[in-house]
Amino acid sequence: MRLGILIVGSLYWDRSAVRCGWRRSRLSCADEHRVKVPIRYGRKSNRWGKTFTMVFAKSCSEEAKLGVGLVVPARAECCEPGHLLEEAEYLWAAERDSEEICDICERWGKVCILENPEAKRSEPALRAWQARIEALGATYSALRTADGEGPVVDASTGRALFDWPRDAVTNQPLLGFDILLMTATEPTLTSGRYPTARNIADAWKQDCHDHVRYFHNNRHYGITTFQDEQILAALRGRRGTH
Repeated sequence: MRLGILIVGSLYWDRSAVRCGWRRSRLSCADEHRVKVPIRYGRKSNRWGKTFTMVFAKSCSEEAKLGVGLVVPARAECCEPGHLLEEAEYLWAAERDSEEICDICERWGKVCILENPEAKRSEPALRAWQARIEALGATYSALRTADGEGPVVDASTGRALFDWPRDAVTNQPLLGFDILLMTATEPTLTSGRYPTARNIADAWKQDCHDHVRYFHNNRHYGITTFQDEQILAALRGRRGTH
């Protein structure tokens, strides 16, 4: 089974010892793919000084709102059912920036999977995944959604609820992978709404620790959203950014 990791934020470029070690030992970063995925800035993160980080959002599934993330191959071939769970645990440890390899979720986020509809299913691996999700029970809880928005993860199966991504260059379905792992996080909503570009930019302007580098590093490494130009304009103090 050919496994990829879908990355939409600092997991790709953060230089912490844990994350550098994870990328070096678990991923083949020389063979990455840029893909279209439903992402936006939408979570206030303690790690980033209560400024906004990336979330998957079902409301960004339409073509005009798709962003660009990176799919990086797992270094090891997933040959046994337990390999998928092992990679999920290492991904979650990297997400938490922790050397402890233990689980795949907390209240604020969770690892989930996305299957290639054209690939041959690995039933033993998927059964092992389903057993793990069922064993977690309420710990693997549903993520919040904005008003009128569908869920981005099925909490009963641990599956992402959006389409298989398309290559950002060819606009064709991503090739070379049977299944993707990713981390989906809880959005920060106000009255059932995501933050505006102005809200996002203002949080970085009010921050005194240069956490706006999260935004600039994402863009440098090709991780983008439909909001980027509005956010840039708001950071520069322009009008018309709501």
